[in-house]
Amino acid sequence: MNRHLVCLTVDTDPDGLSGKVTNRRALSWKGLERLQSLPDELHDVPRLGEIPLTWFIRADGQLESILGSAAYLLDRYESFWRQLKGLEHELGWHPHLYRHASIGEPAVIISDPQEARDELERLWEGVRDIFPATSFRNGEGWHTESTYSCVEQLGFQCDSTAIPNRRGSGGNPMNWENAPNQPFFPSQKDLREPGPDRPMLELPMNTWPLQAPYDDAPRTRYMNPAVHPHLFANALRNWENTRKSTIEPCVWVMIFHPDEVSPEEREDYLYARSKDALCSNLIAFASSLTNAGAELEWVTIAEAAARWRASRQKRIA
Repeated sequence: MNRHLVCLTVDTDPDGLSGKVTNRRALSWKGLERLQSLPDELHDVPRLGEIPLTWFIRADGQLESILGSAAYLLDRYESFWRQLKGLEHELGWHPHLYRHASIGEPAVIISDPQEARDELERLWEGVRDIFPATSFRNGEGWHTESTYSCVEQLGFQCDSTAIPNRRGSGGNPMNWENAPNQPFFPSQKDLREPGPDRPMLELPMNTWPLQAPYDDAPRTRYMNPAVHPHLFANALRNWENTRKSTIEPCVWVMIFHPDEVSPEEREDYLYARSKDALCSNLIAFASSLTNAGAELEWVTIAEAAARWRASRQKRIA
């Protein structure tokens, strides 16, 4: 029986950051506050059972320069994070590397490799004692060989930044063209290519073709269970027809943002803005695997990485 490990991850970005246009000035977390009931709501869905989420928490220079502390979210919602750890959820680090800007000024990605590395080291020195994270996801989905090795040297064991077959625009240095859609050890010469074993494993945000109503054709998007169920169902059918057997265990990393499941007055043609729709899509995804005779388990990023490494060691022993 094929084994599949599924990771449900949340990037705790502010409301309105992600969308057709990236709004880097956004600094409201109403969606995150509304999302704090999700663990209980998932628990009450019989066909899902326990799902330990991985929460990638913003802690970075933008929060520091505007809100007074890189650890702003860690401090403001400290009781919620403590509750999640008691439920065996995982807390990961999710900085957005922007040059520090005041309120109202545009935030610009720190794309210079050495400057980005220095910022990562500076930020981690300030939050590491209150935030023992083992998994990392860089904001806006980019890495260079320098930033990847820096995060690795800081002691992180798992990275989940890659978005296979996506490339950035508008100054975003992201380039994951032809990167694997399953866990791999990135080459030190080209992060998109598998290389020798190294301390930090890449667990990419899995991608598939999904067509929004305003698209002329399906686009490569990460697996986001917050989209409208009929859009998710179309992508799922295509995925079922093209899904190939890979080295077990297969790992699927899904991602959404708090505001994408938060109700909004205006209609959104891509995101359902509903936790009910989120649950419906998760059930559909799980059913797709179990109906095909697969064994499925919901796990955190760190647990998926540990299981994948153990399986790899058995194969090469």
